Amino acid sequence: MANRYRVYPNQPQAEVLSRHCADVRFIWNLALEQLNHYDKRLASRRSPGPAERGRQLTELRATTWLGSGSSPVQQQALREFDRALKNWWGRSHRRPTWRKAGKHESFCIRDVQVRGLSRKWASIQVPKCGWVRFRLSRPMPESVGMARVTVDRAGRWHVAFSSPQSRIQRTGTGALIGIDMGIASTVTTSDGAHDNAPSVRGTADRRKIRLQRKLARQDPNSSRRARTRLALAKLAARQSDRLNDWREKATTQLVLNYDFIAIEDLNVRDMMASAKGTSDQPGKNVRAKSSLNRAIASKGWSAFARRLEEKAQASGVEVIRVPARNTSIQCSVCGHTNKENRKSQAVFSCTSCGHLEHADVNAAKNILAAGLAAAGRGGIARPIAASAAPGSPNEASTALASIAA
Repeated sequence: MANRYRVYPNQPQAEVLSRHCADVRFIWNLALEQLNHYDKRLASRRSPGPAERGRQLTELRATTWLGSGSSPVQQQALREFDRALKNWWGRSHRRPTWRKAGKHESFCIRDVQVRGLSRKWASIQVPKCGWVRFRLSRPMPESVGMARVTVDRAGRWHVAFSSPQSRIQRTGTGALIGIDMGIASTVTTSDGAHDNAPSVRGTADRRKIRLQRKLARQDPNSSRRARTRLALAKLAARQSDRLNDWREKATTQLVLNYDFIAIEDLNVRDMMASAKGTSDQPGKNVRAKSSLNRAIASKGWSAFARRLEEKAQASGVEVIRVPARNTSIQCSVCGHTNKENRKSQAVFSCTSCGHLEHADVNAAKNILAAGLAAAGRGGIARPIAASAAPGSPNEASTALASIAA
């Protein structure tokens, strides 16, 4: 994991930091261009290895403007490119792609030196820049690996220190829980609790729409368009901070309160596949699918599951992922699976036993049962309770209305 802190450089320091980002981006793209030029049939178009790329960098530093930059920062960019190639060859990551200005703005510091200034401030040694202050918004990790300095589109500088996930101090509770992820309710637990990720609403939403319309009318190369883009980036950064804060607090509470957590295993990448299709076979309901994709992206399901697993593994809590297939249409009481069981987004009414419950809570109970079964803890028996027996039509209508409300 990474512990991130806000950096506050002065104007000369910010210029040097931006120069490091540009150098790293140039070296990465140059190495990628050599890779794209590779042709195994021609000796003159072979791709250089790590040692040869290092020699080429030394020659470039001696003869070009790269020599005025930081050698450790530039060498680390080549190491990152080599690691990206290994990850691609090992099929754990995608092929390396181009790094673009304004989007990929970061560099890595290998030999980290940090000194404390006060209870709330510290500084880090940056090559060619000196000591740069950052805010101690949280305690520093006990062991610090490399540090990565980044700047987001809102112009905020941050430094992140790589370190192992710290253990959350907790006591065993013996409690078990299943978690269903959704759009209407981001997190629904088998205990019946609902928690929603913060979203852009009210004044911020209206201002975002107004700025987007303003941006569409402005000249692409004008300074006013740049200011509008910056305003939009600040809105997005504020929303991202709120989402990250909610995610960290929610996952910490789950790890503190439960000894076993079963979570829905969602393939978010496939779920967000485009519906446009091809020119010969265009897709259907493209606008609706695009809206759904934006809603999925705003929830951050993958990041939530990843942070939950990281904290749970460090704290001795068992987390298991459960396939999401049929969990929303299966009865958690009798096990009957039918599409007709799902009356609406919020209402689940079993057509076999008459079990009536909020649809997301029912799915979370199915996820918990499947997780217990996969972990060898049982969880497959579903006794039909007396309260689950179907009632009169008037009683069922009243219950459905209360759930939908």
